Amino acid sequence: MKNIITLALLLAGAAVTANAQSIISWKDNNGTTIPATGYAGVVSADNWNVNTGSANLSYNDASLSGTTLALAGGVGQWGIGGAVQDPNGSYNSALFSGYYNTGTSETLSLTGISYSLYNVIVYFSSDTDGRTGTISDGATTYSFSTDTRAKVDAHSNFVFAQTTDTSLSHPSADYAVFSNLTSASETLTLANASGGMGISGIQIVAVPEPSTMALAALGGASLLFWRRRSK
Repeated sequence: MKNIITLALLLAGAAVTANAQSIISWKDNNGTTIPATGYAGVVSADNWNVNTGSANLSYNDASLSGTTLALAGGVGQWGIGGAVQDPNGSYNSALFSGYYNTGTSETLSLTGISYSLYNVIVYFSSDTDGRTGTISDGATTYSFSTDTRAKVDAHSNFVFAQTTDTSLSHPSADYAVFSNLTSASETLTLANASGGMGISGIQIVAVPEPSTMALAALGGASLLFWRRRSK
């Protein structure tokens, strides 16, 4: 019995450790700042990196990741203002309150990504809703129509809207997801902008390896077995 408990605790600990550095979150430094303890994003995380250019980005546990970020092609930072902490305590509206502005196109380049498999979530914003554009990782291109200004100004809980459109129908959206990436470097391009808009933030989210998921499942099964035996 004691061995089962010990094994379960060790496996649970291994799973927690594996997930301690599973997210890298970055926000453009204009607009409302997300404090270190503030949570935001489709994958809710704290310890957001808030800066403009290349940096040694931190993981969600605040340790350094070795990943760097560079912006190019835009005309500088821009803010739409008005964002405060959302009523639910998140800083999702703040995430969209500033962006790297462009009139046509811009790129965001990532290097030194240590995850073997990961997703990139790209957030984009504009000071005027209804402006159209595309976001691409070089393999997949999604179209969108900006819809953040009214939501930021409403001072209510921000409601995310994802684009999955690849046919240039430009649905209203504020983020896109590029899944199952494996390269240590990625370049994201926002293009075909019909007016001022830009990338407001990104999240790099590790996809759990099968071994990690198996450990977590085995740990949970061991605990369940012990509880049943203890009854």
